[in-house]
Amino acid sequence: MAIAPIVDGKPDYNNVAIVYAGTNTPFETGKNGWWTAAGTIKGDLSGEYKLAEDFLKETKDKIAPNNGTITDVAGFSQSGGYMMKMAAEHGSVDGFKSTSFDDFGKDQFDTLNEKEQEWLNNNPSLLLRYQNDSWAGNSFRDNEYGNVQGIIGIGDHNTLSKYFDGDVLNLDRLAKDGIFAPNMTKQQVEEAAKNWAKKNGDWNPLTNDDSEANARVKEYLKMYGTYATKDFGVQMNKLNRVKAVLFASGGGVSANEQIYLDSEEALIIVGKAKTDFETATQAIVKIYQDAINEAQDLWQEGLSEARGKGSMLEEWEIKDALSVLGFTESSIVTTPCEKYQGKLTKITQMTDSFNSLVSEIKTKIAEVLQTDADLAQQIKGV
Repeated sequence: MAIAPIVDGKPDYNNVAIVYAGTNTPFETGKNGWWTAAGTIKGDLSGEYKLAEDFLKETKDKIAPNNGTITDVAGFSQSGGYMMKMAAEHGSVDGFKSTSFDDFGKDQFDTLNEKEQEWLNNNPSLLLRYQNDSWAGNSFRDNEYGNVQGIIGIGDHNTLSKYFDGDVLNLDRLAKDGIFAPNMTKQQVEEAAKNWAKKNGDWNPLTNDDSEANARVKEYLKMYGTYATKDFGVQMNKLNRVKAVLFASGGGVSANEQIYLDSEEALIIVGKAKTDFETATQAIVKIYQDAINEAQDLWQEGLSEARGKGSMLEEWEIKDALSVLGFTESSIVTTPCEKYQGKLTKITQMTDSFNSLVSEIKTKIAEVLQTDADLAQQIKGV
């Protein structure tokens, strides 16, 4: 189906979305989805894709007299599987974003041609993939291409509709039901783990809900890598409030408003990536710094011991004797420390790149607000 918001009693043709249903059964109108679903398990493109393309063209033709725009396309299950092809073949041309819910089908990336594969690799954010830990995972789907959001602990094959506020997942509601999702804070993860343990306890007399919850937290970190900071959640909530204000006026958003929203979202994501990177490399930096210090200490200790045993020798004779054993300042200090310092330099350069990107985005936001007084007024105090 194609849908659009109603503004002042009229359809807003600037914000048209198309939503494709999951597999049709033999008793429903349309293609026999069971057979086409079986084909996708072998890695084929769904036979329903042609029908989906036809409906896309039909919708574009209908909204063309009103200069309409398709902004979003989404699919569930089998149609979620061919959203990858839809995004790469048509979204890349028409500019719409694609979303799949619990996609079904083996290695759908292989259904794309070389040009489409390159586009998807360069534009992963334009294909958002929510993947539940349901039986749909048995279709041998990949979890690599696009922006994959793993939803763990739900077990059901569905669209997560009860957990969305607008187009944003309500992480608090997911945690309350014991479900994991990306970008949860430590508090949300612990609550989700606790609630999951209550519902799914293994009745093992040697374990309890607390130990199972702790194990569940470890699973989260293994799956997602890190917690989101509280600031990340606050910033995303603020961005969603700003979106609500801008869209409330109807008629879509202006070019400046879209630039502002995209820039703010990018700033939040880059900020989180920077924090994650710093957290991940903190221990590594210490290891390299300690290794440098240890190498220098080892050289000095070895040299001091040699001096004590060869007190009758000149300094150059002592070092010459040590070099025969392979114990030189170059092998013990210079070469290893250059390697360690190179690693530290790369980490520093990466941090500098994050800082530079943050500065560039902030500059762009400031420029937009400076040139658009109406936009600046709308978001003031949000």
